[in-house]
Amino acid sequence: MPIRRDTFTARLPSGDFFLNPTGLTWGVRRTNDNGSAADVFAGTRDRRQALATLLSLAEGAGADAWEAAAEGTFRLLKSHRAPV
Repeated sequence: MPIRRDTFTARLPSGDFFLNPTGLTWGVRRTNDNGSAADVFAGTRDRRQALATLLSLAEGAGADAWEAAAEGTFRLLKSHRAPV
C-alpha cells in the first residue's frame, strides 16, 4: 500500500477554495486571478460546517479545497480538478 503524502503550497491556483480561520470563527475564501481572495462563506464557529461548505463549493466548481497549514502555507484537502 503506497504512503499518502500531503500536498502543500504557498501559492494557491486561481479559482481554488480555502478554509480560513479568523480568530473564533471559520470562513471559506476563493482565490482570484490577481492573487487576492474573496469571502464566499464567513462567520461560523463550527469548523465542521465550514469544512462541509468548503468541500461542497470546491466539488461544485471543479476546484481544489485547501486548508491553511501555517503562515502563508496551505495543505490540499481534496482535489476536484480533472487530471491533465
